[in-house]
Amino acid sequence: MQTMNTNKIQTTFTPDRFQQAVIQAEGGYHLVLAPPGCGKTQILTERIRRAHEQGMPFDKMLCLTFTNRAARGMKERIEAHIADEGVNEVYVGNVHRFCSKFLFDNSLVPAESSVIDDEDAFSILARYRDEDEYAVQANYRAKSEYIEVFHFAGFIHQLVHEHPKKLRLHPECVTARDVTALRTLCQVQQMEMTPETMLDVFTHSDVYEDLIQTEAYDLGSQRDIGALLKKMEQARHYMAYKKENKLLDFEDLLMLTYDALRADDKHELKRYDWIQVDEVQDLNPLQLALVDGFTSSDFHTVMYLGDEQQAIFSFMGAKMSTLDALRERCEGHVHRLFVNHRSPQYLLDVFNVYAEQQLGIDKNVLPTTNYLPQRKGDELQVMDSVTIDSEYRDVADVVFRLQAADAKETTAVIVSANADAEMMSRALNDLSLSHFKVSGDDLFASQGVKLLLAHLNVLANEHNFIGWSRLFMGLHVFESNAAARGFVRGLLDRAMLPTDLLTYPESSYVQEFVKCYEQQDIVVFDTETTGLNVFEDDIVQIAAVRMRQGKVVPGSSFVVFMETDRDIPQQLGEIENPLIAEMQRHVLHSHAEGLQMFMDYVGDSMLLGHNADYDYHILDFNLQRYLPAISLKEQCPRYLDSLKLVRLLEPNLREYKLKHLLSVLHLEGENAHLADADVDATCNVVRHCYGKAKLMVPSQLEWIRHPRFKKRAEVLRKNYSDIYNAAKQRLYQREKPGDEPVLVREMQRFYAFLCSEKLLEPQDKLHYVTQFLTDDIIDQAVAPSLVEQLWAYVTEINTLKEADLCNSQTLQERIFVTTVHKAKGLEFDNVIIFDAVDGRYPNFYNQNNERLLAEDKRKFYVAMTRAKKRLYVAWSTTRIDYYNRSHPRDITPFMTPILKFFEE
Repeated sequence: MQTMNTNKIQTTFTPDRFQQAVIQAEGGYHLVLAPPGCGKTQILTERIRRAHEQGMPFDKMLCLTFTNRAARGMKERIEAHIADEGVNEVYVGNVHRFCSKFLFDNSLVPAESSVIDDEDAFSILARYRDEDEYAVQANYRAKSEYIEVFHFAGFIHQLVHEHPKKLRLHPECVTARDVTALRTLCQVQQMEMTPETMLDVFTHSDVYEDLIQTEAYDLGSQRDIGALLKKMEQARHYMAYKKENKLLDFEDLLMLTYDALRADDKHELKRYDWIQVDEVQDLNPLQLALVDGFTSSDFHTVMYLGDEQQAIFSFMGAKMSTLDALRERCEGHVHRLFVNHRSPQYLLDVFNVYAEQQLGIDKNVLPTTNYLPQRKGDELQVMDSVTIDSEYRDVADVVFRLQAADAKETTAVIVSANADAEMMSRALNDLSLSHFKVSGDDLFASQGVKLLLAHLNVLANEHNFIGWSRLFMGLHVFESNAAARGFVRGLLDRAMLPTDLLTYPESSYVQEFVKCYEQQDIVVFDTETTGLNVFEDDIVQIAAVRMRQGKVVPGSSFVVFMETDRDIPQQLGEIENPLIAEMQRHVLHSHAEGLQMFMDYVGDSMLLGHNADYDYHILDFNLQRYLPAISLKEQCPRYLDSLKLVRLLEPNLREYKLKHLLSVLHLEGENAHLADADVDATCNVVRHCYGKAKLMVPSQLEWIRHPRFKKRAEVLRKNYSDIYNAAKQRLYQREKPGDEPVLVREMQRFYAFLCSEKLLEPQDKLHYVTQFLTDDIIDQAVAPSLVEQLWAYVTEINTLKEADLCNSQTLQERIFVTTVHKAKGLEFDNVIIFDAVDGRYPNFYNQNNERLLAEDKRKFYVAMTRAKKRLYVAWSTTRIDYYNRSHPRDITPFMTPILKFFEE
């Protein structure tokens, strides 16, 4: 990963007086309205520095953004301009990702939960409806119908949990026809039309389907009520499937977080004293309510930053009324930035006139600039073509000339539709112009990339339901996503994992545990250490007991304390570390002596620990460092983990820490953060697991012996066993930084295998992903091994979008084709707005809708303001219809007030 390019960003930031006022703003609520180019990112960074210098702890700060790309840009600037290592405690990220972290960190959702994307959701519902999931996604009408079902499921959740009406994410999913149908049903059944009634109908839709088949309902009512009941039934299935399989969609992340915060009357969940929220105009009301929920009752400062001129995400629930409400909340603390530090005067004149006359912005609040570069005369142009087909070619020709004139400049063709992006891309290809297209199907959402990421995800967490499901499909173990998910679900229901098929051909992890429990001695052990780094931290205490058939062997207790020159943490969360006092009361052995004593104690017995992956590997590296004559992998090649066992056998728990397990499973013991106490607690967990495991073995054996199971297991082993096991062997191998991180090499190794076995077609754009991970995401110095890179980066990698690549300093392409929405937040030297005609700007269907018409005006503004040097507006004068008849077209009326600036 490269460090920030300081040639691109000022190493010293000298704010203008308006920026300085925002940097110094503190206390209460503040709203900052900032047009493009006014330096928000620099301001946000300086505010963090200043607040910390005045005593605000970094871990009390929260910075939320609308996109991952914006968050990454802010992180890079923070790292480049704030030297304090503690600044990493400031959370910077988008709202969805923060909610996911919040839910998992606080055990508010089952620990085995997975987050699904839109394609997963389509696949789930398509299986229920017995339809082809790919055909559905290719059909606009069918796709819209599915989306309405997903939105209705969210609507029901919000209704059940009594979310305020103004916070509903998609109220439009209950259509006017649905309301009429429900009203008719209530009238005939003599029920009052209330939210409770709707929930009753939703819960018992099958009963009401029978009720409407009477003469009391005319055919039209039966049809409309039947359609509503069908939508309810499908939404209920979708919700039930997610719950059964511990799946969360993106809207669940928001809704469940809101539920948790609202239920937390005692504020036991973490809140923040100092919050910054960027691109606030793009957030929906529920997201803003979450910001309020995360704000501590005695907060210091909450600052919102946005721009009313760039609000273009109403389809995601954002509302212009958001800024109006914030103006009222922040009365007396509304700030504006008046200096544009990016755009030359000739472009800013265009933007300002447009903002005043089309967007209704008071000219007194529009930005100014002192940037007056010498003009060449080609900076502002209107390009007219005869037809849209010739427009594609003409625009491509202009792009060619711009690149020939200066190959270092970036040029973006901004389109209003994905279909235009495809055609524009073809026109550029015809001229052999290398370019990057950001539209339509996202590279990171492609089946190929998702399959590669699934490999990384199951290496990081072998319990990952969605990861394994995608692998079973991609490795041709099954021919459909639904069948793959069903098989993985069947494994989990029997306390098995897909790794059992790779490791125990005729058995399972649980069965091996039962056999060992009944037939061998087990050494239950725990370590206390100087930190969590298995490669570098020291073990300072080891405790163990020997178990035989579930009973602790009398006199087998073992405890040893060891000296260290590394610091021992004084605090463990909110409590003092009890280890420090314990070490003062005991003899401290040298590392070599203490480790030798423990290994002599273990002999050839099976090791077992709670989260044994950690204990085993830190023991391994301590032995390599201090007692290299003993090889842990030779003496104890296998070990058991009670954490893995209890996750398999008690799959519905929200967390699996010892303290929680003792409480929820009603087991004896205490989690005292001392190895000997933790060993006693672990023994009780092990006994509990044995009882559960014995009951599970018969159903496992029945499944394992079934011919169809054997067939699927054999395909998985053939296509994945060698790759998976080799990767597991490499997890803890630290390597010197190379040209590519080990995580990227692992992706490429798996990709090469898939292609060689004809399991995956070559992925033309994969090099963009690997280069981006190498140069922009993964820091090999911080995380040298595969396991460390998975821990540090796999969650972030799962959230990447194609548009994130456009900010990469290593992207070779200088030409981009992008839709308006995906261009937001980006900037290019040259911008060509494609097919700027009446009917697109504004959209033909929006012309009589005041709200959507206003949003189309803002979309055109966003497209224009991506330009740093040149702005070209392209359009075609003639439309050819289906019958080959020509019709005149007009340039967009949005250009009327600014045409005077452009040359034909």
